[in-house]
Amino acid sequence: MKSEFPGHIDRRVFVPVSDGTRIALTVYMPEGDGPFPTVVESLPYRKDDDCTARDYSTYAYLASRGIAGVRIDVRGTGASTGVIENEYLLIEQQDNIEVFEWIVAQPWSNGNIGMWGISWGGFSSLQTAMLRPPQLKAIVAMHATHDRFSCDVHYVGGSLQAAEQVDWPPSMITTNALPPDPDIVGDGWMDQWLVRLDNTPQWPIDWLKHQHRNEFWRHGSPSVDYPSIECPTLLIGGWLDGYIDGMVALTENLKCPTRTVIGPWGHYRPATGEPGPTYDHFDLIARWFEHHLRGDDNGVMEMPAVTAFIRTGTPYDPDGGSVDGYWRAEDTWPPSDSQMREIGLDSLIHGVTDWEGPQWVGAHAPAWDRSGIPSSDGNEDDRHCMTFETAPMTEAVEILGSPLLELDVTTNRPYGMVAARLLVVSPDGSSHLITRGNRNLAFPHSFDGPVAPVPGQPTSVTFPLMATSAVIPLGSRIRLSLSGADFPVVWPPSGTFRLTVNPANSRLVLPTVTRERRSTSIQISKAPSPPLPPVENLSDEATWEVEKNEIKTVFRRHLSSAEFQPTRNNLTYTTDQSWTVQVENDDPGATAVEARSHLTLSRPGWEIKVDGSIVIEGRESFVVHIELSASHNNKEIWTKTWDETIPRVWV
Repeated sequence: MKSEFPGHIDRRVFVPVSDGTRIALTVYMPEGDGPFPTVVESLPYRKDDDCTARDYSTYAYLASRGIAGVRIDVRGTGASTGVIENEYLLIEQQDNIEVFEWIVAQPWSNGNIGMWGISWGGFSSLQTAMLRPPQLKAIVAMHATHDRFSCDVHYVGGSLQAAEQVDWPPSMITTNALPPDPDIVGDGWMDQWLVRLDNTPQWPIDWLKHQHRNEFWRHGSPSVDYPSIECPTLLIGGWLDGYIDGMVALTENLKCPTRTVIGPWGHYRPATGEPGPTYDHFDLIARWFEHHLRGDDNGVMEMPAVTAFIRTGTPYDPDGGSVDGYWRAEDTWPPSDSQMREIGLDSLIHGVTDWEGPQWVGAHAPAWDRSGIPSSDGNEDDRHCMTFETAPMTEAVEILGSPLLELDVTTNRPYGMVAARLLVVSPDGSSHLITRGNRNLAFPHSFDGPVAPVPGQPTSVTFPLMATSAVIPLGSRIRLSLSGADFPVVWPPSGTFRLTVNPANSRLVLPTVTRERRSTSIQISKAPSPPLPPVENLSDEATWEVEKNEIKTVFRRHLSSAEFQPTRNNLTYTTDQSWTVQVENDDPGATAVEARSHLTLSRPGWEIKVDGSIVIEGRESFVVHIELSASHNNKEIWTKTWDETIPRVWV
């Protein structure tokens, strides 16, 4: 497993910033003396163990193209000193800029910097660009957001995310508690670790205290100031990713030069994305930075404004493999031939117009971010919902964009929510999820000023469904399914309620485009294999299930992995995380989530174990219990619990 990196890797670079914190870097240098353009990625996901493999693939490729890479451990994480107080704080972006200043002062730098990243790294790229540092000439944001309240893992449609509360957040409870590696930082690692353990707060407690879009969420949200991003921006998203609405909103609203690629995959890198077909993002981001940081005339700005994969066959979210479809090029977004097809709900085939349960509705598609969790037939769920269905299509219909719902609804309680799923019903009667959305009735039109609904009083509610692509074949039907629950995606209200819809004053608006316009169809080659990192995957497991009985419904997921890293002084890194979301079928107030995370770092003579757990439950208030412990060479050196009760004001 000898590394064949085309240049030199230096993992032990430390940049002191203004307050004395040392920001740890890994510098990936191409062969030669330079000067080189530099691409920066800033993450709390540890560069020297957690991300060793994926970082190597990216920066080996960029180095082969003559681009230097700098990978930052955000302060308080990995090998950096300090404490990470929360996600996306201003100090993190200021640290990035001080690292930029250090880079351009190096003799190997040509003075031009780009940023890139997926998820947190994409957020960081956008947020740093909003500050307009002069060294930053271009960015690439993959699977990122425009609005931290409405389009992130914390809240969705004004309601609390349920399953997402125990997916990524618990992993950060334990990741933030890992020590700096003495192989990187040397003596003093234990003291630095104890400072980290004693002072790093538990972020989920803070997130639960901010239940509408306020200044806490506006910070770091590009939607607050789209014009502040002036450097050229490449956006890459996926139809199954939870952040697809962020990528579409950025495409529509950024004023800087942009290009966008949207594929069929979920929260993955496109070259290895699932479901396929894949896309060679390595070459694309290299061309983007070669042009904007080095001045190469490589035609990257001649690519279409938007390159989108059109899904032509069901299921749209298969369990592995590829989706049927084709690539479409657009010079504008929404597409120039987009037509908004308005459908009154009273014109559709429908039955009941009210809903009171059960709470497990939505379980056939149990994920907001549908990466690796495909949906199944939705008919069982729909039998317990208000459904509105078209006649069979007399011609194929191509949906591309963000469907919109305008509903006239009534709740019999001073709270409530409406969940919508859009499905295609095949001639054989099976149904497949196209997209979904939801809205807390306290936020009928905006997330800024919540107002409790008045029981018995009709309320106008307008909200988009998640952006999507789907061709509805000839002979199939379109079904809209409405309910007051979307398990396990959305945390339901604290009590039961009756939701009533008035079809006469409600409509569905579908963004449709001309079917397979020849001038827009383009050929995209399958991505080649990325550079192989010098690691050995020892295990990699992922399972999930939904269990339902007469009393309650439970969603379970388990992820585990083990990786041997010989170039990291024979380090083994293991992860094991499991979580559950449960609800009583007739009692939304009994919703509860629980997660456990176990991480280990080990090499001969040195072993670290970190165990963490979180439980969130409660009817009138969220009751949060967090446990965290850390051990060194099988001796527990630190443990702590947190207990917090947070009133449920709007969610």
